[in-house]
Amino acid sequence: MAAMGLGAARSLGLGAPRARPSIRATRATAPAVSIRTRDAATANGVRETRLFRPSVVSCEAPFGTTAAVTRRATRVTTAGAASLNAPTTSFDDSKVAGDGGKSLRVAWYIFVWYALNAMFAIINKRTLGVFPHFWLLSWTQIGVGAAFTALMWRLRVIEPPDGFEWNRRAVLNLAPTSLLHLVAHCTACASYSLGSVSFFMLVKAAEPACSVLLTSAFFKRRYSKAVWLTMLPIVGGVALGSASELNFSFGSFACAMLSNVASALRSATSKDVQARTGLRGANLYGAMSVVGAVALLPVALVMEGGKMSGAYATAKHQMAVNDVQLLAGLETAATPFLLYLLVGGLFFHLYNQTSYQALGELQPLDISVANAVKRVVIILASVAVLKNPITPLGGASAAVAIAGTFLYSLAAQKQSATEAAAAE
Repeated sequence: MAAMGLGAARSLGLGAPRARPSIRATRATAPAVSIRTRDAATANGVRETRLFRPSVVSCEAPFGTTAAVTRRATRVTTAGAASLNAPTTSFDDSKVAGDGGKSLRVAWYIFVWYALNAMFAIINKRTLGVFPHFWLLSWTQIGVGAAFTALMWRLRVIEPPDGFEWNRRAVLNLAPTSLLHLVAHCTACASYSLGSVSFFMLVKAAEPACSVLLTSAFFKRRYSKAVWLTMLPIVGGVALGSASELNFSFGSFACAMLSNVASALRSATSKDVQARTGLRGANLYGAMSVVGAVALLPVALVMEGGKMSGAYATAKHQMAVNDVQLLAGLETAATPFLLYLLVGGLFFHLYNQTSYQALGELQPLDISVANAVKRVVIILASVAVLKNPITPLGGASAAVAIAGTFLYSLAAQKQSATEAAAAE
């Protein structure tokens, strides 16, 4: 698999990052705006790169963590022939304007994150309604994300990872976490296929419980009593909601729980893969998508490849018969199935990428609130658009489970702060 992943990555144009012109040469030719970190020099030394580079998006929020990029440790300088002695403007010196701009930026990220996530959930459910082949659908969605990442790296719309090279060792380092990511997504698609979106989101609220149990059993992680107590509303809410689900499907429940287990293990191993590869945030997610797309292709072809031709033709017909549209409410013809499929895959990738950009700007408490509200938004959107029934007891159970995940986040943050203070 390592050789396949390496060959695919190189065929997509992903090699070692291209050499950049030196800062001295850049200053000699044209004025530039640069950002210099004040943090202690790392093994690579203090690094200076361009800020406000046209169409460059910084997306290095740690994958699987809630740590944000520290912005108070940065300063902006204008570099040019006449600016070497110019005064330095600190972000803290313009805190009012900076905070206002940051608030608007974060609000935009969160809005796009919620919108893309809700639209993906609806598109995914509708796609599975006409194309009930979750192996092929999962591969398409991850493959679209891998191709999109490769294109963005090639065009340098997203900064490619510095110092990272695609080789056998890199692929082997990425493989375990990438495979867990595949399991989490494939089982999620299977759960979507067998049950409602709102039920899937309810069961996904149990992910913190799976994480606590798995990391306690296999990683010897110790949790406070407060963390364990938050398991009660999570487990109770999910159990009660499952019992009250009008169209309960054990298959959907089992697949969603397996997705929880894989997601928890993916998060638990993400720190190790970050340390081994030096990748973080959207760059790590993009690299995992490349490896995952290569690994999942043969599995998808073995499981459902023989049905591909007939299933595609049937899906095209069903899209036209049911008048499935990408933008509902418009007096247009049904959306072509291939376009619908590709847009769904792009939304899947973009909502994950946007979530990293949003979470990277927030404090831990804000992240907890954002994740809790996100589930509520998706449940409400799916009920409104897909018209799947939900009982009052089911709605109350979902609220209890989601509130439990919020309390878990608070308890986990308090424990982490206590451990950090004790370590000092």
